Amino acid sequence: MSHPLDFVTIEGLLAYGRALARRASERGLVEPQPAEASDDDLDRVHNKMEQLRSFITRSKSGFATAEEYRSAREGFIDDQLVFFAAWNALLVEGSLQPLLQAKIGAVAKPTYRRPVAIVPRGQLTPTLAEGRIVLELGDDRFWLLPRDLGERTLFFTMRHGVSQVDSKTHRVGCRLPNQLDRERGVAKADAVGAALARMIGVVGQQLDFLHLANYLDPRTFLHRISRSPNTRQLYERVSAALLQGASTSEPIAERALESSDFGWVTGLEKSQEVEEAARAFNVETSMAKRLMKDPLYCYPGGNSFFDLYVDVIDGLHRLGVAQKGKVACLYTHSSTLRALMIYLDPRPFHEAFSEFSDYKESQDNVVLLTVEQGRMSGYSTAVGLSERERVARNTWVTVENARKDRVTLKPRTLKRIVALVSGGDFAGAGAALKELHVTGQRMGLEVHFVRHGYLGLANNWIERVTEEHTRGMGSHPSSPIGSSRFEEFKQETIQHVAMRHLEPYLRDGVLVVLGGDGSMRGARAIYEGFGVQVAGIPGSIDNNIEGTISLGFQSAVALADQSIESLKATSAAMGSVFFVEVMGAGSGHLALACAYQARAEGLLVNEHPDPNAYIDEVILGTLKRTLGVPNKSHLFIVAERTPHRHHKDGGVHGLVEYVADVTTRWPERQARPGHYPLTLATKATILGHTLRGARPIPEDKAIAQHLAHEMVHRLIESPDDIVGCLLAYRERGSIGPIPLHAVTPKQFDWDVFSRMHGNARVT
Repeated sequence: MSHPLDFVTIEGLLAYGRALARRASERGLVEPQPAEASDDDLDRVHNKMEQLRSFITRSKSGFATAEEYRSAREGFIDDQLVFFAAWNALLVEGSLQPLLQAKIGAVAKPTYRRPVAIVPRGQLTPTLAEGRIVLELGDDRFWLLPRDLGERTLFFTMRHGVSQVDSKTHRVGCRLPNQLDRERGVAKADAVGAALARMIGVVGQQLDFLHLANYLDPRTFLHRISRSPNTRQLYERVSAALLQGASTSEPIAERALESSDFGWVTGLEKSQEVEEAARAFNVETSMAKRLMKDPLYCYPGGNSFFDLYVDVIDGLHRLGVAQKGKVACLYTHSSTLRALMIYLDPRPFHEAFSEFSDYKESQDNVVLLTVEQGRMSGYSTAVGLSERERVARNTWVTVENARKDRVTLKPRTLKRIVALVSGGDFAGAGAALKELHVTGQRMGLEVHFVRHGYLGLANNWIERVTEEHTRGMGSHPSSPIGSSRFEEFKQETIQHVAMRHLEPYLRDGVLVVLGGDGSMRGARAIYEGFGVQVAGIPGSIDNNIEGTISLGFQSAVALADQSIESLKATSAAMGSVFFVEVMGAGSGHLALACAYQARAEGLLVNEHPDPNAYIDEVILGTLKRTLGVPNKSHLFIVAERTPHRHHKDGGVHGLVEYVADVTTRWPERQARPGHYPLTLATKATILGHTLRGARPIPEDKAIAQHLAHEMVHRLIESPDDIVGCLLAYRERGSIGPIPLHAVTPKQFDWDVFSRMHGNARVT
């Protein structure tokens, strides 16, 4: 496959830059430097590329602040056109990628996340609400606020509404003095101000009722704007609503709130910009857009999105640290909010950038941020639903109505249950299957089991169950009726074959699927595609389904703990370093639970935004401090296939050799007269599939029995509420359905991760 930017040439960049310079001169918004063609242009660009390579090498040692990074970068700009061509030529060849990993001020993605401050009803747990003020916002959402600010800084971050020059069609940026649209923009600003004032007033009343200091008194708020007139106009409308005529301090311009700098493209229609690029590179406009969509693409005379990202993240960190205990209203642009969402998203920069590439003006009105202990944490919409939330809400209503329309089973008409186990095997499956049979038999139902999951449906491996079949099943490790990963089940022809085999059992019958998220996707497919009455029970050692504990998880952790404790003992005795790899290529919940329970010294998971930095800073940093400490164990948990630069397969592969090589070269590890260090052994232990075959511990057996018992009774009494759903085991033993269309991956618990590393959450 060709590189997505292989159409970009230095000659094309120079021609494109000159075309944009002419456009800029016509508009008169910016003053581009003369851009006449010269015979030595190519040589000058190549020389500039070599200079910039030294800047990229320098970036690997980091910059203390965004200002230091900006000054170093701008020091290479003597000719805007040459710099534009050189920078983007390096982008195309991949040489700018190290900038995304450079340590620049506070820009490095955080290694942990606190829970967002605004949560939907389904995610509101006693743990989240403990010690906080809980305010219902409507739309089934709740606002969680601290009882006092303490060392925190609270930001209400607002973007302007609709402006006269529309950023959907034009490159606006920080150089164009844009105004709010007289009707739509001003009306939206008034609506945001009124909604924010109403919410703050309600919280203030609660603070007064609890006899707590009202840190949400609008008269004490700080106000920060960008230089663009539309953010000052937004401030004027919002502050008028907040203060109801009382005077307020003059807002201060803050660089971190500025919009993107589009340089010579400022004010140009986006369609014309792309047409010029297509002409310069002799490609279709759809291909030309690829260049401008790269976060490191630098506009001629301006900056890249990455440069904006650096200014926003580092700037807001500095502002938060400088204003501890205060509340600030920040009036800014959609590009600022986009940078914040990318920073707070747990994925690496490039992945998060792609996710939020279509962030539009019509989305979030007010975003709530907290800065505490020098870290910025939390992102949530505080007023109004974002576009994504609004679409999700409308989709939910439509799909949930469709789910209920597909339920054909009537109360008290159920005659038989067919059950299968799908995907990776797990402990507790036997206990659930036995309970399905026992409870079903008591209720007068026929119970059938399918051997080896969806594969068994395709092969018609369906058997009637007797009491004899289920003897000893409750304590059986793994799945007593087999399981499988059957990717071919995605094919419609195979689904039709499976449905023909299943059809005789489903007249007044239900298929119960035990498995993880992939198994539930299969259940959803046959429910929506063929009308099969289906319900799910969560089972996966990955424990990666949101809103439920999955069968097998706790048994896997218990078995892993036995091995890990043995390794800790020998590590303490011998001074060895152990890297223990557990399953979890798709999610790190199992690895996190194992590491936290064993008090491991570190944890490497796929969710971490920068595994390479974690290896160098946390793992090696910890060993630097602790190697040689008497009776100290050195143990790290690694989730399989976690990517890093030391081996293409990731995980423990290559990691052990790298750490061993680095540590053996430390001066303190060298023998000298009177000092003979322990011989350091660095080893890997892969637990792998042993955890799938764990014997079920009592907790897993009890959860399995509760879920299966409830499943049978709900299918008989209220099929509308359970057919087409997963039956979830929630916190404190409460059981409830999750529609299959709403089954989502569980969020990684950054609170526990931070606790492991000594960064306890402050409530």
